[in-house]
Amino acid sequence: MESSATYVRNRWLGIPIDPCDDPWYRFSRLLSVLDDVIETSHAGAAWLDLGCHQGQFVCVVQAKYRVLGTGMDVWPASQKTDESWRYFQRDLASGIRLDEKFQFISALEVLEHVIDTDAFLSDCNEHLERNGFLILTTPNINSLRNRVTVPLGKYPTGLEYRTVIHHVRLYNPRVLHTHLAEHGFVVECIRGVNFLPMNIVRRQSRIIGALEKRLADILPQLCNNVIVVARKMCPDPLVRAPQEAR
Repeated sequence: MESSATYVRNRWLGIPIDPCDDPWYRFSRLLSVLDDVIETSHAGAAWLDLGCHQGQFVCVVQAKYRVLGTGMDVWPASQKTDESWRYFQRDLASGIRLDEKFQFISALEVLEHVIDTDAFLSDCNEHLERNGFLILTTPNINSLRNRVTVPLGKYPTGLEYRTVIHHVRLYNPRVLHTHLAEHGFVVECIRGVNFLPMNIVRRQSRIIGALEKRLADILPQLCNNVIVVARKMCPDPLVRAPQEAR
């Protein structure tokens, strides 16, 4: 597996992109959404990426926004070879467990793997500064594909009847919006990652690509995966203060 530093050098700083590299498309699509939604300067802000893999997205946002990147995943810290970003080994089911707050927390394709989503969103709220941003991508159970195939007797895409990639929770945009609001977040935008299948998106002209992105912007409820940018407006109202608990 290529290092995160090599990923940034090859994928972000100008070397031609492998057209079959799906994570790069997801990253670039997400960054274009962030540029539309978040207008202030990011330089020097603290950014935590949950489920960071080998730090590819951390390095991308550091290169683009000049933030201070931190990653968190389950692999041992001894395997980390790139010193440009911090890393903490965590099982996210046990919580973030850091004594600091961040301006940005991202969790790309993580939420669908989390059993206790209430605890996860509360944890994100607790570790965000006020007005900080929570950035999520996750599958959409009500995608156009599922709307067509499920009435025909097909099993829903994204769901699992046995553990394969551990998809245990699936949202649609409306439920995700409501769930975030319950945990003290205001949703700034929900957009689709892609409207057309990725094998079509990668091979189309610039005009078709622009149309595809526009459809993903205005019809996220039909896309296979959605991007959500939410802002923390208050402490999680579902977490009672100590004096209230007594």
